[in-house]
Amino acid sequence: MKCKVTMAAAACAALAIAFSVASPVQAGTCQSVRAKGFAGSLAKATLYAQADLKQTAKAMKGKVKSATTNCQKVMGGNYYCKIDAVVCPK
Repeated sequence: MKCKVTMAAAACAALAIAFSVASPVQAGTCQSVRAKGFAGSLAKATLYAQADLKQTAKAMKGKVKSATTNCQKVMGGNYYCKIDAVVCPK
């Protein structure tokens, strides 16, 4: 179980790095966003949250600069993941 959580966190970190580009942006233009995922397995919940984050960043025409993931098991054996991220203009 601990290995799955570590793998999911590593996947989220890799996704955040893939979305980020080292280009300067003006101060005060970045926005914090929250993406959520809910599924029967930890991997799917993380995947859904990542997809939600990607869609949110695309709608804002920005890139993810940093992200933190928090997953927890909820009633019924399902998992709920949320990603708090910072999206900046391209």
